[in-house]
Amino acid sequence: MRSSNRKLSMLGVLILVGMVTLSGCATRKFVRQEIGTATGKLETSIKETNTKVTEAGERIDAVDRRAQQGIQAADQKATQAGAAAQAADQKGTNAQRTADQANQAVTQVNTRVTNVENRFNSIDTYAPSGSPVSVTFKNNSSVLSDDAKRTLDGVASQVAGKNSGFMVEVQGFTDDRGSESFNFALSDRRADSVKRYLVSKNIPLHRISIVGLGEGNPVADNKTRTGRDQNRRVEVRVLTSAQGRTSN
Repeated sequence: MRSSNRKLSMLGVLILVGMVTLSGCATRKFVRQEIGTATGKLETSIKETNTKVTEAGERIDAVDRRAQQGIQAADQKATQAGAAAQAADQKGTNAQRTADQANQAVTQVNTRVTNVENRFNSIDTYAPSGSPVSVTFKNNSSVLSDDAKRTLDGVASQVAGKNSGFMVEVQGFTDDRGSESFNFALSDRRADSVKRYLVSKNIPLHRISIVGLGEGNPVADNKTRTGRDQNRRVEVRVLTSAQGRTSN
């Protein structure tokens, strides 16, 4: 009886051990399965995370590249804008210089116009400073005699040393013999002879005006020899401006 009980006890122990063993095996298998499942999920999650990180990195790189391109484009535009600004400044400087030159030219022109107007105003106020003097010529001649030169020397002495404020008016004449065209030409030559002599006496050429009037304005009767001798003449008048008369 005791032997049977011991056998039964041993059998029970073996069954219990077997059950524990089987239970332990089942538990390890379950744990391994759970660990494998968790590991797979973890690996999958890691892969997904890596993928997302990679994609995020690529997006960040793309954004960075666009940012760099934008910065480069902005720098280039800034450089171009700076160059354009410098060019505009240079153009502005050139324009100002041109305007200054134009204003200077206008000022010079206005000054010249004023000077010319003053000269014309002075011309309008020229008047004889004394009685005219006359030099006479031989028939059909425009050659100055010694007496005529001495008379012209007196005219030159009136304006000696003056450079402004006076004019010398020279008018040539003939008697009534000869054609009208011939007499006009002869009176021009006589006036020109007087002008040349006065210029040789240092009277400025632009201060002398001449005209040939032919047989006009006779001072004597052309029917007599004496009268014709007097009409073959050149009359010389010294004119002074109002300013010149005041300074004298």
